[in-house]
Amino acid sequence: MRFTPALLGLVSLAFAATEGVKQPVTQADMLRIRRVTQVAVAPDGAFAIYGVQSMFSEPAPANKEEINYGYRTHLWFIDLNDSSAKPVQLTFGDRNDSAFALSPDGRTLAFVRDDITNKEKPKPQVWMMPVRGPGESQLVTKLEEGAANPVWRPDGKAILVISSVPLSKISGKPHFDLERPKRDWLDYDRPDPAKSDDKKPEKIDARPDGDRRAIRNWLEKNAAKDNPTDINRMNFEGEMGLEPEMRIPELFVVDLANSNKATQITKDFYNHGDPQYSPDGKQIVYVSSPPGPAHPDRLERHSAIWIVNADGSSPRVLLHKDAYSFFSPRYSADGKTLIVAGVESDEPGYKQSKVARLDTATGDIKWLAPNWDSSVGSLHIASDSSILFVANWQGGAPLVRIDGNGTDFKPLNDAATGVSAYDEAAGRIVLALISAANPNELYLRDKNGSLRQLTDLNQTWFGNKILSLPTEHWITRPDGTRVQYWVMNPTNAQPGKKYPFVLDMHGGPAAMWGPGEFSMWHEFQIFCSWGYGVVYANPRGSSGYGYSFQRANYKNWGDAPSADVLGALDDALKSNPLIDNDRLFITGGSYAGYLTAWIVGHDNRFKAAAALRGVYDLATFYGEGNAYRLVENEFGGFPWEATSKKLLEHESPFTYVDKIQTPLLIIHGSNDLRTGYVQSQMMFRALKQLNRPVEYIRYPNIGHELTRSGPPLQRMDHMLRIIEFFERYSNNDREAPQDK
Repeated sequence: MRFTPALLGLVSLAFAATEGVKQPVTQADMLRIRRVTQVAVAPDGAFAIYGVQSMFSEPAPANKEEINYGYRTHLWFIDLNDSSAKPVQLTFGDRNDSAFALSPDGRTLAFVRDDITNKEKPKPQVWMMPVRGPGESQLVTKLEEGAANPVWRPDGKAILVISSVPLSKISGKPHFDLERPKRDWLDYDRPDPAKSDDKKPEKIDARPDGDRRAIRNWLEKNAAKDNPTDINRMNFEGEMGLEPEMRIPELFVVDLANSNKATQITKDFYNHGDPQYSPDGKQIVYVSSPPGPAHPDRLERHSAIWIVNADGSSPRVLLHKDAYSFFSPRYSADGKTLIVAGVESDEPGYKQSKVARLDTATGDIKWLAPNWDSSVGSLHIASDSSILFVANWQGGAPLVRIDGNGTDFKPLNDAATGVSAYDEAAGRIVLALISAANPNELYLRDKNGSLRQLTDLNQTWFGNKILSLPTEHWITRPDGTRVQYWVMNPTNAQPGKKYPFVLDMHGGPAAMWGPGEFSMWHEFQIFCSWGYGVVYANPRGSSGYGYSFQRANYKNWGDAPSADVLGALDDALKSNPLIDNDRLFITGGSYAGYLTAWIVGHDNRFKAAAALRGVYDLATFYGEGNAYRLVENEFGGFPWEATSKKLLEHESPFTYVDKIQTPLLIIHGSNDLRTGYVQSQMMFRALKQLNRPVEYIRYPNIGHELTRSGPPLQRMDHMLRIIEFFERYSNNDREAPQDK
């Protein structure tokens, strides 16, 4: 069966025709998957608001033969007091609503949506709507640079928002060095905003035939239009384009009782992230860089907690230690303490973040749950003063509770599931759960610990699908390291037959896969539907197994992690009679693109391989990718240093390109600046020069998140290209999965 865009657009019709008949998962089923993006529980626990992201396919307006694909995120309401209540959709249309927050009285919902009234320059702005109606959504902010992350003032009469302002639009001179040789901030003339407007800007002397000052002004005028781009900062790359000018997240207060007047309360050159009001509304805490002259680009994983009066006066550092980064400040109900997350900053990528309690009066800090050995995220102080957080752990992402005294901790959900979003109020927890049997549903965990499903986001459609479920396994490596892995058999596999299997690997390298992970749910099922089994593992370097395991790939990206995943495959071969040892395939993206290329440069057992968005030459990666700091952090040096140069060459898959005999599919995005597309060009050109079987796919206008948040059409094309490439070498006698 050939999957054309028009056919993929008719998914709903095919599903309606086959309802009740078990069918394999198809590539077009990706369009059916819905996921919860965020949850907010009403202060009294009576209801919850949640966001649902879905994909769509619909005929293009201009050409009905073409199909438009995209994403929409809408907001929903669910009554928690009525067990028979059905979800109610609150927002509609071709929109993506995010970052919502309930007012303190639970009556009004603030959220972020693009300002569709500004068609020339649509910016995200804050909107509001009544939760229980009547009334339509109303635009609240009209900030030039947009608005994000609304936070309600405790009295409900104002909201705090963040707007990222370009450095050139902030008055004054930054506290950090320009880092431009023999130049300083403001050593050229800029139009004074007070003397300019859009129709008649203030004139300055900017001429190519003038004196040095006039020439400098002329050059700056050209650079302001990115013709050319003048780069002076270390972090000059975004995800898909250059970012030569910094943007500073500044705080604005929007007075809801005064015609939604927005007042900028911070005007300095420190970042202002994750702001929170004190319970009395008189102060605001936020995350920023520590004080001092260091350029923000030099302060990797080094942050402090600041506090400022609610009117923006008297900003000061509340919590700063040279050896730590602190983030996620959360006030206790009485305002006397802050719960924060903190991590030692000496080993970025390895040290695990922990939870701490800060006494705001004395500055004393106490670390909580010291025996929990995995990084914490999504901190929340519950109504009973216990602390909740989410953490990767052995293939799942449990919601963990720390008791009131801060010593005991307890995961609240099974290790084989993952919590992707949650909130708590009045003793009720509403959480989105991921499992191998269901990619995402919303549940209520009541005060007594009972769990009740609230939604049917995916259950109906995949209830008519044949799913392959993973089995968990552990192996012990020769050095004593224990490695966890899973096996998924082909859909409808028959005893006594042999099937091709795919060794699918995760990126990061500090990522983690498992039954509680969302991003691979559909990909694994598609492989199984096509008659392939899947083996996936968490090799050393993965998160979710503690500091020592995560650091075990230091200066060793190739040999040890590849031995772990190949060890998992070897163990599966011994115990699973369905695996055909002569039809093995391998794939992975990002760091796992690296690992794919490394393995096929050292091992010829695989019939074909697909390396996706990978890093193949580490010295080149230092100059090309925006994740360049991995070179220093994970290999201990730089490409120009003799010892590091030798290590980076040894650890680069490109060094072994002449050893690759396995047919290789290389995939990259043309705007991928995280790993850099030159990596893929080098690998492809070398293999072509060597006359090896290789194919190279480049996707336009997409960055590193191609398979996670990229356009649905590209995501579907990407997966089917891998399968089609493997099919050339699989001798697979199964028919393509399809809705019949």
